[in-house]
Amino acid sequence: MMETENIRQIIEIFEKSQISSMDLEIGDMKIKLEKNLTVVSAPLAPVVTENLTVKETKSAEQPLITIDSPLVGTFYTAVKPGAKPFVEVGSKVKKGDVVCIIEAMKSMNEIKSDKDGVIKEVLVNDGDMVEYGQAMFVIGDVND
Repeated sequence: MMETENIRQIIEIFEKSQISSMDLEIGDMKIKLEKNLTVVSAPLAPVVTENLTVKETKSAEQPLITIDSPLVGTFYTAVKPGAKPFVEVGSKVKKGDVVCIIEAMKSMNEIKSDKDGVIKEVLVNDGDMVEYGQAMFVIGDVND
């Protein structure tokens, strides 16, 4: 049977590639990966994520700063259904504050802001699939 680290490396390579789906069979273990849906037939260790990358997008008025997804998975605004969202439009966040959770391969990953600011727009709906690098929030300066 494959080691968890080998499976994690395969997934990382797949996420960074231009491939939209992949089937892998080794012995009695089968792995099927798709960009919008990830199904794995073997249990995996939790995915470890780093803080988010903030990128600037130029607009007519001023640059937009976005908080982007560091991995492929399902976007959740709160710890559980019906709970208060981590952030909403108008929420002030500091570097290190949790802004959402992304579930990837049955592992819940807290996503943290790497910038101080105010949430100007939430670009993803609760329960939506997000792609690696997809903008999830627009964040502005506290003084805006």
